Amino acid sequence: MDFKKVNRIAKVHHYKKKGFSNAKISRMLGIHRNTVRSDLHKKPKEAISWVQSLTTRERKLDPYKETIVNWLSDEPELSAAQIEDWLNEQFNYKEAASSTIRSYVKELRETYGISKSFTYRHYEAVPELPAGKQIQVDFGEIIVQRTLTDKRVKLYCIGFVLSHSRFKYIEWQEKPFTTRDVIRTHENAFDYFGGRTEEIVYDQDKLMIVSENHGDILFTKQFQSYVLERQFIVHVCRAADPESKGKVEAVIKFVKYNFARGRRFRTIRSWQEQCEAWLERTGNYKVHEKTKKRPIDVFTLEKPHLISISKKRILSNNESITKTILKDNTLQFQSNYYSVPIGTYQSRKTTKVRITTSDTHLYAYDMKSDRLIAQHPLTKGKGKLIKDSNHGREKDKRQKLELHICEVLRNFEEKEKAAVFIDQLKVKYPRHIRDQLRVIESIVDKNSDVLDQALTECLALKLFSAVDLRDVAIEIARRHVQTDTHSEKSDELSENYQTITARERSFESYLEVLGGERQ
Repeated sequence: MDFKKVNRIAKVHHYKKKGFSNAKISRMLGIHRNTVRSDLHKKPKEAISWVQSLTTRERKLDPYKETIVNWLSDEPELSAAQIEDWLNEQFNYKEAASSTIRSYVKELRETYGISKSFTYRHYEAVPELPAGKQIQVDFGEIIVQRTLTDKRVKLYCIGFVLSHSRFKYIEWQEKPFTTRDVIRTHENAFDYFGGRTEEIVYDQDKLMIVSENHGDILFTKQFQSYVLERQFIVHVCRAADPESKGKVEAVIKFVKYNFARGRRFRTIRSWQEQCEAWLERTGNYKVHEKTKKRPIDVFTLEKPHLISISKKRILSNNESITKTILKDNTLQFQSNYYSVPIGTYQSRKTTKVRITTSDTHLYAYDMKSDRLIAQHPLTKGKGKLIKDSNHGREKDKRQKLELHICEVLRNFEEKEKAAVFIDQLKVKYPRHIRDQLRVIESIVDKNSDVLDQALTECLALKLFSAVDLRDVAIEIARRHVQTDTHSEKSDELSENYQTITARERSFESYLEVLGGERQ
């Protein structure tokens, strides 16, 4: 029984008898006035019965209890709001209120000991802005797992939020944002909102801002051209000034931890589609905690105040350039050479990539898929080679070795034991691991039926060598052959003597030999 609730109800009745108002009792006990009114309707005996019933009654969310516990076990940092969204997305569940889900998740965390860490940040209240006044923009990134493998991938997002209505737009991509990407996503956001605001608030991001220069803002060349074309006012936040763009920082946190965290990634297109569905279902539909209104409802009133844009801008081709890959898998840019992954260069045909630059980095993209294949810090000087260690042959060798190991592991029934054995081989024979794997493959060719038995004996004796594994396998196979041969010979002998029987003699013949007489 929850004696705290019984004690609370008793205190509510006690203070009421002393003449205190419901509001005064709620302040004294630190509970809501609605709770005070509810407790006053319960008599002490009824209160005990009511508290006992809480432990046995079926809750609205009980059918989803196991699912929620599994979600929390896999991703302890999940918030109750995110669980509410997942219930809506996967089961179309909308029966329980947000407060009910919060309390239910809290109880499950306490029951199953699933805690999460909290971080706190202090903010100062700022006045609300009029409709059509401001958009806030910020960037975020998060590492998620792929659907088909256990590999993790880093995704990058940019968020736009209308400061008045809190109506949001989010766009994702697999590569870091370039100035070109920022301009493209601005156009997509304006198209999504149906217009732009008077001003847009940014952090001091190098994709757009070269320097704040004591108030005299210096933009990157591409972004300066875009600002002049669209004619909006730019407001740049000072360092450590969260109040000036706190709305969009909350949006980035919201989308990372309500939408992205714990979700499996398949393709960037499906991820973007899921995010837009989340915006419609939760991000722009859920009642905002501060305004107590749905962003979609307030946006309907704000939209007429937005400044319409003439036409969605099509980025010109001169904002990126094409480069030919050289025979040594490098590209030349501003008299220096930058590496690309080995194998990018194709003989007998010209291989080209698209490159873009920021103020500090160079990015190379595949011409067909537009996939980022290389990025390097821009280097001054001439004739220098800037090489990524992942672009050399060593990475290719490592990949081939891992594939070779996987092929060898397939021959074992006890794959976990085999993996431990091969890990020891990699430590003991780092330069000859491929030779060790070939020895194991020779065992498979001749004595595959005793491979796992030999592995077990080697692990027990701590013999971490493929040669030892081969010798043990040969010995086990030899013992099996001897056992089979001995068994066959025994069978042959028994068959040869099956027809032989002992001769039966008369009693008189024994008397004659012994010289006796019958009694």
